[in-house]
Amino acid sequence: MRISTSQIFRQSVDAMLEKQRELSKTELQVASGKRILNPSDDPSASVRILDLQEAQKRLAQYQRNAEVAVAKLDQEETALQSMEDLLQRVRELAVQGNNDPVGSEGRSAIATEIRQHIENFLQLANSQDANGEYIFSGFQSKTQPFSHDGVGNFSYAGDDGQRMVKIGDSREVAIGDPGSIFNGFAAAGGGTTNVGEVLYNLASNYEAGNADPNVLSDIDTALTGLLGTRAKVGARMNAIDDQKNANDAFELAVTKVRSSLEDLDYAEAISRFNQQLTALQASQQSFIKIQGLSLFNYLR
Repeated sequence: MRISTSQIFRQSVDAMLEKQRELSKTELQVASGKRILNPSDDPSASVRILDLQEAQKRLAQYQRNAEVAVAKLDQEETALQSMEDLLQRVRELAVQGNNDPVGSEGRSAIATEIRQHIENFLQLANSQDANGEYIFSGFQSKTQPFSHDGVGNFSYAGDDGQRMVKIGDSREVAIGDPGSIFNGFAAAGGGTTNVGEVLYNLASNYEAGNADPNVLSDIDTALTGLLGTRAKVGARMNAIDDQKNANDAFELAVTKVRSSLEDLDYAEAISRFNQQLTALQASQQSFIKIQGLSLFNYLR
Protein backbone atom coordinates (compact mmCIF):
# COMPACT_ATOMS: atom_id res chain seq x y z
CA MET A 1 0.00 0.00 0.00
CA ARG A 2 1.35 3.34 -1.01
CA ILE A 3 1.15 6.29 1.36
CA SER A 4 1.64 9.69 -0.21
CA THR A 5 3.61 12.47 1.42
CA SER A 6 0.49 14.65 1.60
CA GLN A 7 -1.41 11.87 3.39
CA ILE A 8 1.35 11.49 5.94
CA PHE A 9 1.36 15.26 6.52
CA ARG A 10 -2.41 15.36 6.85
CA GLN A 11 -2.48 12.52 9.37
CA SER A 12 0.28 14.14 11.38
CA VAL A 13 -1.46 17.52 11.40
CA ASP A 14 -4.78 15.90 12.38
CA ALA A 15 -3.08 14.10 15.24
CA MET A 16 -1.51 17.32 16.52
CA LEU A 17 -4.79 19.22 16.25
CA GLU A 18 -6.59 16.50 18.24
CA LYS A 19 -3.95 16.63 20.95
CA GLN A 20 -4.19 20.41 21.02
CA ARG A 21 -7.98 20.16 21.38
CA GLU A 22 -7.62 17.74 24.30
CA LEU A 23 -5.02 19.97 25.91
CA SER A 24 -7.22 23.08 25.49
CA LYS A 25 -10.17 21.28 27.06
CA THR A 26 -8.07 20.32 30.07
CA GLU A 27 -6.83 23.92 30.36
CA LEU A 28 -10.43 25.15 30.41
CA GLN A 29 -11.36 22.59 33.04
CA VAL A 30 -8.47 23.69 35.26
CA ALA A 31 -9.33 27.36 34.75
CA SER A 32 -13.05 26.88 35.56
CA GLY A 33 -12.68 24.17 38.19
CA LYS A 34 -15.46 22.24 36.46
CA ARG A 35 -15.25 18.72 35.09
CA ILE A 36 -18.19 19.22 32.74
CA LEU A 37 -17.83 22.11 30.31
CA ASN A 38 -20.65 21.09 27.96
CA PRO A 39 -23.65 18.77 28.49
CA SER A 40 -22.19 16.40 25.91
CA ASP A 41 -19.21 15.77 28.20
CA ASP A 42 -21.48 13.75 30.53
CA PRO A 43 -25.19 13.86 29.57
CA SER A 44 -26.38 11.83 32.55
CA ALA A 45 -24.50 13.95 35.09
CA SER A 46 -25.59 17.14 33.31
CA VAL A 47 -29.27 16.26 33.79
CA ARG A 48 -28.71 15.55 37.48
CA ILE A 49 -26.83 18.83 37.89
CA LEU A 50 -29.77 20.76 36.40
CA ASP A 51 -32.13 19.06 38.87
CA LEU A 52 -29.80 19.94 41.74
CA GLN A 53 -29.57 23.56 40.58
CA GLU A 54 -33.38 23.79 40.64
CA ALA A 55 -33.41 22.30 44.14
CA GLN A 56 -30.89 24.91 45.29
CA LYS A 57 -33.00 27.73 43.81
CA ARG A 58 -36.08 26.44 45.65
CA LEU A 59 -34.16 26.21 48.92
CA ALA A 60 -32.85 29.75 48.48
CA GLN A 61 -36.41 30.99 47.92
CA TYR A 62 -37.63 29.12 51.00
CA GLN A 63 -34.92 30.77 53.08
CA ARG A 64 -35.90 34.21 51.77
CA ASN A 65 -39.54 33.43 52.57
CA ALA A 66 -38.52 32.38 56.06
CA GLU A 67 -36.68 35.65 56.63
CA VAL A 68 -39.75 37.62 55.51
CA ALA A 69 -41.97 35.51 57.78
CA VAL A 70 -39.71 36.09 60.79
CA ALA A 71 -39.70 39.85 60.18
CA LYS A 72 -43.51 40.01 59.94
CA LEU A 73 -44.07 37.77 62.97
CA ASP A 74 -41.55 39.78 64.97
CA GLN A 75 -43.53 42.95 64.19
CA GLU A 76 -46.76 41.24 65.18
CA GLU A 77 -45.26 39.99 68.43
CA THR A 78 -44.06 43.51 69.27
CA ALA A 79 -47.53 44.94 68.62
CA LEU A 80 -49.18 42.22 70.73
CA GLN A 81 -46.73 42.81 73.58
CA SER A 82 -47.49 46.54 73.49
CA MET A 83 -51.22 45.77 73.47
CA GLU A 84 -50.80 43.53 76.52
CA ASP A 85 -48.84 46.26 78.32
CA LEU A 86 -51.61 48.72 77.49
CA LEU A 87 -54.32 46.44 78.91
CA GLN A 88 -52.26 45.73 82.01
CA ARG A 89 -51.99 49.48 82.62
CA VAL A 90 -55.74 49.93 82.07
CA ARG A 91 -56.38 47.06 84.48
CA GLU A 92 -54.31 48.86 87.14
CA LEU A 93 -56.35 52.00 86.53
CA ALA A 94 -59.58 50.01 86.74
CA VAL A 95 -58.58 48.54 90.10
CA GLN A 96 -58.00 52.08 91.36
CA GLY A 97 -61.17 53.47 89.83
CA ASN A 98 -63.42 50.75 91.22
CA ASN A 99 -62.37 51.55 94.79
CA ASP A 100 -65.04 53.65 96.49
CA PRO A 101 -62.61 56.08 98.20
CA VAL A 102 -61.41 57.35 94.80
CA GLY A 103 -64.62 59.28 94.24
CA SER A 104 -65.99 61.02 91.17
CA GLU A 105 -63.06 63.42 90.72
CA GLY A 106 -60.52 60.59 90.92
CA ARG A 107 -62.45 58.51 88.38
CA SER A 108 -62.67 61.46 86.02
CA ALA A 109 -58.89 61.86 86.11
CA ILE A 110 -58.45 58.14 85.44
CA ALA A 111 -60.89 58.38 82.51
CA THR A 112 -58.67 61.00 80.89
CA GLU A 113 -55.76 58.56 80.77
CA ILE A 114 -58.01 55.73 79.56
CA ARG A 115 -59.17 57.94 76.66
CA GLN A 116 -55.53 58.24 75.65
CA HIS A 117 -55.18 54.46 75.78
CA ILE A 118 -58.12 54.13 73.38
CA GLU A 119 -56.06 56.06 70.81
CA ASN A 120 -53.07 53.87 71.58
CA PHE A 121 -55.20 50.77 71.04
CA LEU A 122 -56.30 51.99 67.60
CA GLN A 123 -52.72 52.82 66.67
CA LEU A 124 -51.49 49.35 67.63
CA ALA A 125 -54.45 47.56 66.02
CA ASN A 126 -53.71 49.50 62.81
CA SER A 127 -49.98 48.69 62.87
CA GLN A 128 -48.23 48.51 59.50
CA ASP A 129 -45.13 46.65 58.43
CA ALA A 130 -42.17 48.03 56.48
CA ASN A 131 -44.10 47.62 53.21
CA GLY A 132 -47.03 49.67 54.46
CA GLU A 133 -49.29 46.62 54.83
CA TYR A 134 -51.60 46.39 57.84
CA ILE A 135 -50.59 43.56 60.16
CA PHE A 136 -54.07 42.80 61.52
CA SER A 137 -56.22 43.08 58.37
CA GLY A 138 -56.18 39.42 57.29
CA PHE A 139 -56.14 39.22 53.50
CA GLN A 140 -57.11 42.92 53.24
CA SER A 141 -53.57 44.05 53.92
CA LYS A 142 -54.02 47.42 52.15
CA THR A 143 -57.15 48.30 54.14
CA GLN A 144 -56.98 49.99 57.54
CA PRO A 145 -58.64 47.43 59.80
CA PHE A 146 -59.98 49.44 62.75
CA SER A 147 -61.86 52.71 63.06
CA HIS A 148 -63.87 54.47 65.80
CA ASP A 149 -66.83 56.76 65.28
CA GLY A 150 -66.11 58.66 68.52
CA VAL A 151 -69.21 57.44 70.36
CA GLY A 152 -68.14 53.93 71.29
CA ASN A 153 -68.63 52.02 68.02
CA PHE A 154 -65.48 50.27 66.76
CA SER A 155 -65.54 48.86 63.22
CA TYR A 156 -63.32 46.17 61.71
CA ALA A 157 -62.78 46.40 57.93
CA GLY A 158 -60.48 43.41 57.55
CA ASP A 159 -61.36 39.72 57.27
CA ASP A 160 -60.51 36.48 59.08
CA GLY A 161 -57.88 35.35 56.54
CA GLN A 162 -54.35 34.33 57.42
CA ARG A 163 -51.64 34.83 54.84
CA MET A 164 -49.39 31.80 54.47
CA VAL A 165 -45.86 31.53 53.11
CA LYS A 166 -44.03 28.41 51.95
CA ILE A 167 -40.78 27.77 53.84
CA GLY A 168 -40.18 24.16 52.74
CA ASP A 169 -41.26 21.65 50.13
CA SER A 170 -44.11 20.51 52.39
CA ARG A 171 -44.30 23.26 55.00
CA GLU A 172 -46.18 26.54 55.17
CA VAL A 173 -46.48 28.99 58.03
CA ALA A 174 -48.93 31.79 58.82
CA ILE A 175 -47.28 35.20 58.82
CA GLY A 176 -49.97 37.08 60.69
CA ASP A 177 -53.28 37.03 62.50
CA PRO A 178 -56.49 38.86 61.62
CA GLY A 179 -57.81 41.72 63.73
CA SER A 180 -60.68 39.51 64.86
CA ILE A 181 -58.38 38.48 67.74
CA PHE A 182 -59.37 41.82 69.35
CA ASN A 183 -63.09 41.29 68.71
CA GLY A 184 -65.95 39.00 69.59
CA PHE A 185 -64.91 37.70 72.99
CA ALA A 186 -67.48 36.97 75.68
CA ALA A 187 -68.43 39.98 77.80
CA ALA A 188 -68.93 39.59 81.54
CA GLY A 189 -72.25 41.40 81.27
CA GLY A 190 -73.49 39.10 78.49
CA GLY A 191 -73.05 38.97 74.73
CA THR A 192 -69.75 39.78 73.07
CA THR A 193 -67.50 42.81 73.10
CA ASN A 194 -64.12 43.99 71.85
CA VAL A 195 -61.08 45.69 73.31
CA GLY A 196 -62.08 49.12 72.06
CA GLU A 197 -65.56 48.92 73.56
CA VAL A 198 -64.21 47.74 76.92
CA LEU A 199 -61.91 50.78 77.10
CA TYR A 200 -64.53 53.23 75.89
CA ASN A 201 -67.23 51.99 78.28
CA LEU A 202 -64.79 52.08 81.18
CA ALA A 203 -63.84 55.69 80.41
CA SER A 204 -67.51 56.66 80.02
CA ASN A 205 -68.47 55.08 83.37
CA TYR A 206 -65.62 56.84 85.18
CA GLU A 207 -66.47 60.16 83.58
CA ALA A 208 -70.00 59.72 84.95
CA GLY A 209 -68.51 58.98 88.36
CA ASN A 210 -69.53 55.32 88.30
CA ALA A 211 -67.51 52.17 88.94
CA ASP A 212 -67.43 49.37 86.33
CA PRO A 213 -67.97 45.96 87.99
CA ASN A 214 -67.39 43.94 84.80
CA VAL A 215 -64.29 45.62 83.40
CA LEU A 216 -61.67 43.51 85.21
CA SER A 217 -63.22 40.30 83.93
CA ASP A 218 -63.44 41.68 80.38
CA ILE A 219 -59.81 42.86 80.45
CA ASP A 220 -58.66 39.48 81.76
CA THR A 221 -60.56 37.73 78.95
CA ALA A 222 -58.94 40.01 76.37
CA LEU A 223 -55.49 39.45 77.89
CA THR A 224 -55.95 35.69 77.85
CA GLY A 225 -56.80 35.83 74.15
CA LEU A 226 -53.77 38.01 73.36
CA LEU A 227 -51.43 35.77 75.36
CA GLY A 228 -52.74 32.76 73.44
CA THR A 229 -52.15 34.49 70.12
CA ARG A 230 -48.65 35.56 71.12
CA ALA A 231 -47.87 31.98 72.13
CA LYS A 232 -48.92 30.85 68.64
CA VAL A 233 -46.69 33.50 67.09
CA GLY A 234 -43.76 32.24 69.17
CA ALA A 235 -44.49 28.67 68.09
CA ARG A 236 -44.47 29.72 64.44
CA MET A 237 -41.15 31.49 64.86
CA ASN A 238 -39.67 28.35 66.43
CA ALA A 239 -41.04 26.28 63.55
CA ILE A 240 -39.42 28.67 61.07
CA ASP A 241 -36.05 28.36 62.85
CA ASP A 242 -36.32 24.56 62.70
CA GLN A 243 -37.19 24.64 59.00
CA LYS A 244 -34.36 27.05 58.22
CA ASN A 245 -31.92 24.64 59.86
CA ALA A 246 -33.42 21.76 57.87
CA ASN A 247 -33.14 23.78 54.66
CA ASP A 248 -29.50 24.57 55.43
CA ALA A 249 -28.74 20.90 56.01
CA PHE A 250 -30.49 19.88 52.80
CA GLU A 251 -28.73 22.62 50.82
CA LEU A 252 -25.38 21.38 52.12
CA ALA A 253 -26.21 17.84 51.04
CA VAL A 254 -27.30 19.03 47.59
CA THR A 255 -24.13 21.09 47.25
CA LYS A 256 -21.98 18.06 48.06
CA VAL A 257 -23.74 15.89 45.50
CA ARG A 258 -23.48 18.61 42.86
CA SER A 259 -19.81 19.09 43.66
CA SER A 260 -19.15 15.37 43.23
CA LEU A 261 -20.71 15.52 39.77
CA GLU A 262 -19.27 18.71 38.31
CA ASP A 263 -16.19 19.75 40.29
CA LEU A 264 -12.80 18.93 38.88
CA ASP A 265 -10.28 16.60 40.48
CA TYR A 266 -7.32 18.95 40.22
CA ALA A 267 -4.67 16.31 40.91
CA GLU A 268 -5.99 14.10 38.11
CA ALA A 269 -6.46 17.08 35.78
CA ILE A 270 -2.91 18.41 36.28
CA SER A 271 -1.47 14.95 35.72
CA ARG A 272 -3.56 14.57 32.56
CA PHE A 273 -2.50 18.03 31.41
CA ASN A 274 1.19 17.15 31.74
CA GLN A 275 0.66 13.88 29.85
CA GLN A 276 -1.23 15.65 27.07
CA LEU A 277 1.41 18.37 26.82
CA THR A 278 4.16 15.76 26.57
CA ALA A 279 2.20 13.87 23.91
CA LEU A 280 1.66 17.06 21.91
CA GLN A 281 5.33 17.99 22.09
CA ALA A 282 6.29 14.46 20.99
CA SER A 283 3.82 14.67 18.12
CA GLN A 284 5.30 17.99 17.02
CA GLN A 285 8.83 16.60 17.15
CA SER A 286 7.74 13.57 15.15
CA PHE A 287 6.16 15.79 12.52
CA ILE A 288 9.39 17.76 12.16
CA LYS A 289 11.32 14.54 11.53
CA ILE A 290 8.69 13.21 9.13
CA GLN A 291 9.06 16.40 7.10
CA GLY A 292 12.65 15.36 6.40
CA LEU A 293 11.73 11.93 5.00
CA SER A 294 10.97 13.20 1.46
CA LEU A 295 12.89 11.36 -1.37
CA PHE A 296 13.85 14.75 -2.83
CA ASN A 297 15.95 15.46 0.25
CA TYR A 298 18.13 12.48 -0.66
CA LEU A 299 18.38 13.41 -4.35
CA ARG A 300 19.74 16.86 -3.64
